Amino acid sequence: MISRCGLMQKKEGMDMEEFKDYWLNVHGLIASTMANLRQYDQHVVVENEHRSACAQGPVMIDGYSELQFDSYGDMVEGVASLHGEGANDVPMFANPHCPILVLTKRTVMKIPAYLQGKKLIQCVSFLGRADGVSSERFAKEWWNIHDHLVHTIPGCVGCNQNLVIDRIDGGVSVSYDELPVEGMVELWFETPEALDEFYASPEFARASVHRAEFVGAINTYLTETYPVALPSA
Repeated sequence: MISRCGLMQKKEGMDMEEFKDYWLNVHGLIASTMANLRQYDQHVVVENEHRSACAQGPVMIDGYSELQFDSYGDMVEGVASLHGEGANDVPMFANPHCPILVLTKRTVMKIPAYLQGKKLIQCVSFLGRADGVSSERFAKEWWNIHDHLVHTIPGCVGCNQNLVIDRIDGGVSVSYDELPVEGMVELWFETPEALDEFYASPEFARASVHRAEFVGAINTYLTETYPVALPSA
């Protein structure tokens, strides 16, 4: 399964409620008709506090879309099936410059069954590579070492590590230097207190020492997730 994530900024002069209303209730219905689409979620930013000692990266958003497909080819077919209609609609509510991250998803810590369907706090971070770190080393450190450290940190009830496999800007693939994001991590918490416990813990501090070996800049957001019903669902 891969995810196509659009990095959204609200239209200049539009407030968050207007942005959210149009995105959820108008644009979402258009995008939901894509061929091959398996799942579609819209993630609205509710807090952008920087929670890391790392520098901030280039991802400045008011929300991000997440469209899931079985394969990259299915994604390409899905986007083409709209014949540009979804892209043409973006300037109505958002900055038309909307970079895309294509990611492969990996579950590190599955949300327990008893919490499925419950409203949780979602924390998402977009990660860049540290200077001199290759994409291969980033993936090795993140997926083979850092994932084990996450399990030791208290407070978190779910974690996904999503690795970037393509970056699209202006409809074409671009290099890491043009869109320097290598990964995206999603964390879930039951309560604000659990979130604070996570970031204040010595286990998080230890994991941060390792993270600094391969991660450079970070952008962190708290988001609310709105699933979009698909026409065939």
